[in-house]
Amino acid sequence: MSTTTNRNIALISLGAFIWSIFFAIQGQFLNDYIADLTKYTPLIISLMVSLVAITGAIASIIAGSISDNLRLDFGRRKIFILIGGTSSTLLLFLLPLGKSIAIIVGLNVVMSIMNTAAFVCNNSLIPDVTSDQKLGKTNAIALFGTSLGTVAGFAIMLLKSSSNVFFAAGAICSLGFLIVGLFFQESKIDTKPKKWFAEIKQTFRLSSLKSEKNFFRFLISHFFLHVGISCYIPFLLIFLTQANNPASGELIGLGLSLQNGEVLIIFTVMTIISLLFSIPFGFLIDKTNKHRFLIISRAFFAVTTGLFALTPLFRNSNPLVIGILFIVPFSIANTADIISRGALMHSLAPAGKRGQFIGLLYLVRTLAQIPGVIIGGVLAQFLQNGYQYSYLVGAIFLLISIPFISLSSLKLLTFKSLDKKITAGP
Repeated sequence: MSTTTNRNIALISLGAFIWSIFFAIQGQFLNDYIADLTKYTPLIISLMVSLVAITGAIASIIAGSISDNLRLDFGRRKIFILIGGTSSTLLLFLLPLGKSIAIIVGLNVVMSIMNTAAFVCNNSLIPDVTSDQKLGKTNAIALFGTSLGTVAGFAIMLLKSSSNVFFAAGAICSLGFLIVGLFFQESKIDTKPKKWFAEIKQTFRLSSLKSEKNFFRFLISHFFLHVGISCYIPFLLIFLTQANNPASGELIGLGLSLQNGEVLIIFTVMTIISLLFSIPFGFLIDKTNKHRFLIISRAFFAVTTGLFALTPLFRNSNPLVIGILFIVPFSIANTADIISRGALMHSLAPAGKRGQFIGLLYLVRTLAQIPGVIIGGVLAQFLQNGYQYSYLVGAIFLLISIPFISLSSLKLLTFKSLDKKITAGP
């Protein structure tokens, strides 16, 4: 039975929708929630995100390798989505029950372990059910769900109390993960399973790195990308909603109102832009060179990210208008980068080890959060306008990631040219 079905593609998009809600609450609202507690400093968020990154990195590679070698009639990957996804979202109900930062950080770490295992396996389903020629389209449809989920996540934040936000998100995400985990159709794998621990050790051997050179060049690029993103993304909601530091009067961000829906307007505009460009970008990526499309997208992404450092120059203007003007080009670039890197990532991951290698990518992504969020936290803690500077530093790391994509592309083209010469003969 073919698993490239409309049902599976729809469930992939639903999964992206649910994860986007979860990440909006866990990665943004929770940070803003902690910022309102006593004894808060930006470095607390840096510490929490670092702990989440370390535990998530370990969970990603283990879950990916186990799912590659699991042979269950129920399915090798969706069991992780069903158990890991639902259990992590149920923990959202516990967050408002205590006001201790230590307890909240501990719950967040446990949520990350279980949700990361589910996320890696869900991401591995895309190349499992999609041909290489349609990876752009499938990633675009997934981003469709992600964009809608972002708006839904911020709409949930409009609820009057923090408890209601966590309860509503927990209920919606739990139901979503149950649906994806129960109804996704996986094809049966006939190959003999291997010992997952031995497979993990094999991945980190030099011989394995040499055999998958293009993938590991992409891996290095992926690391610098997420160092850059992590410089600013944990503080995004703080940057958007707070104008001044209550303690020092230091200028922080745009000062948009969360309760009056101004932040939701910003993310609605971002979603509309993403929805308009997702499918065209997906088809275009499938028809062009994935490497070159990603290089152009990454450069555009870096420029539009760095532009946020200019927001202090427009403090006398309407903050909502300024936010929209900056978010439109950023959204176009972000959409192009997400779809093209997703298509290239799924294309480069070897078929028999997709879960393991995508888990390795997530490991690198989560490890990259540690230096990124520390850099962002230090800038916010010690520099005037530090939140704005985090966007500028983040853009620099995005630019650093580009040469590694280029090297992978040039090497791949060289191999293709060599193959043609050998086939043609003297």
